[in-house]
Amino acid sequence: MSMRGFHHRVQQLSVSVLTVTACAAGAFAQSPSNLADVRLDADQVRAVVAEMLADAQTRSSLLQSGAPAGHDGQFFLASPDGSFRLNISGQVQFRYMANFRNNEPGGDDFQPGFTTSRTALRFDGNIYGPNLFYGLQANFRNDNGVFELEDAFAGYKFDNGFILMWGQAREPILWEDVISETHALAVDQSVVNAVFGQGRTHGVWTHYAADNWRFWAGFNDGVRSANTDFGQAPADWGVTTRWEYKVAGDWSQFDTFASSRGSAYATKIGAGVHFEQSPDAPGGAPGVIDTFAWTGDIMSMGDGWTVFLAAVGFHTNLGDNRGSFDDFGFVAQGGYFITDDLDLFARYDIVLPDASRPGNKDFNTVTFGSNYYIHGQAAKVTLDVAWFLDDVADNDLVAGVAASRVGSAMGLLPSGKQNQVAIRLQFQLLF
Repeated sequence: MSMRGFHHRVQQLSVSVLTVTACAAGAFAQSPSNLADVRLDADQVRAVVAEMLADAQTRSSLLQSGAPAGHDGQFFLASPDGSFRLNISGQVQFRYMANFRNNEPGGDDFQPGFTTSRTALRFDGNIYGPNLFYGLQANFRNDNGVFELEDAFAGYKFDNGFILMWGQAREPILWEDVISETHALAVDQSVVNAVFGQGRTHGVWTHYAADNWRFWAGFNDGVRSANTDFGQAPADWGVTTRWEYKVAGDWSQFDTFASSRGSAYATKIGAGVHFEQSPDAPGGAPGVIDTFAWTGDIMSMGDGWTVFLAAVGFHTNLGDNRGSFDDFGFVAQGGYFITDDLDLFARYDIVLPDASRPGNKDFNTVTFGSNYYIHGQAAKVTLDVAWFLDDVADNDLVAGVAASRVGSAMGLLPSGKQNQVAIRLQFQLLF
């Protein structure tokens, strides 16, 4: 019922009650004592009705001055002054995939089927004012439906522009991994990102953004350490920093790989480094493993077009004179809107393992497709083809991805043959 309707019903109720009271008073007109009782009851009813009308008027004023709940781009609950706010959002990505492998020995060359690749719920907002913020996100796994924690953090925005944050969240190294899956061009991110992406970690970070530059810096538990206890692998400690310089545009433009028609020109250059040290191995096993990672990228976009180039390198020192590995990856991606609601995109990426690895063959992937935006990123359909040109088994890094649920979700399966192809169709809904 609307507030206006509630107000009207209360007025009707007051009239009805007073009418009944008046009738009762007439019936007891011959008895002064009974009449006094009825008048006392009528006074009490008038007081209750007046209180209800005042409360209705107050609620109506609150709703008009600042809605405590609603949708302003996202669903929210909030106090009238905005000191407390809870945003509620989520995503559903539903895919049909058909995987084709070439004369797979003892296997199935054709593997089709549906998967709910991501079904996530998110809660974030602020408490006790706009400066103290929080975020919580979890995802239902596509392979067993388990509700798995992804983000759990809190932070404070200082008046000088610095932000301090602590908890579990994405580590800011590779930009392709930083951008949410909801704002990618292709159905899934690149094989390079699947191999080298930092994922989520526990730690403490600081962030600052000026007009033309910004940075992140943090102390953490190492890459992909989400949902681990303090004494568990992968690292005793890790340090991370990423710096970016904006040539043109607005920072918010770089939150998505798509640039719709009418968008202003924007370009940024970014670079990040990360170092971590693993725990000492017990019982005389091989000792400390040091990992140094770096990345550099450039992102440019304008009126309906976008281009992204990135390189990443991982140096892994195995310790105890066991040598080291230097692995690399490169990504090149572009997109173009051919209508206001339809774009075309293409991506090339390559994983280059160290020559001393047993499986050291390069792994090339070409991906191309299209997005149809029904309501922007909130509702879109993506159709693409991922062509994995090389033998998965000949690349140690990619073989590990193909054997995991990450590879399965992107349509990459274990194979000893070249030219594996995945056709992927996805509907995305954000709320």
